[in-house]
Amino acid sequence: MQIQFGSYNIRTHELDNKLSVQVTSDLGTVHLKEEDTHARNFPNEMCFKIENSTQIPEARGLKRYSFGDYTFILGINYSGELCLFHSVRLYVGKKVINGIDTLTLSFLSEPKA
Repeated sequence: MQIQFGSYNIRTHELDNKLSVQVTSDLGTVHLKEEDTHARNFPNEMCFKIENSTQIPEARGLKRYSFGDYTFILGINYSGELCLFHSVRLYVGKKVINGIDTLTLSFLSEPKA
């Protein structure tokens, strides 16, 4: 499923009980902000930023999205960053797929013996 939130395009795909989330924009290349360069306000916040853009996306209030069992909240702050808030019960993996920073969300589960 693909949704547009302000200047950002969010593509989600659910497979094998995991939800993949990719963020792109027509304004430029979008990268996931690393923890060492950004002080997080919430432990379950992930922020994306458009690199080398001459235009800053307009700030936008929070909106909740649900995809099957997965739910997250999106908002754009005054710096133009897209912030994604997820449940603290989710494991978040980060990887690059087809040159796009991708988040993989999955529920935490107890290891099987």
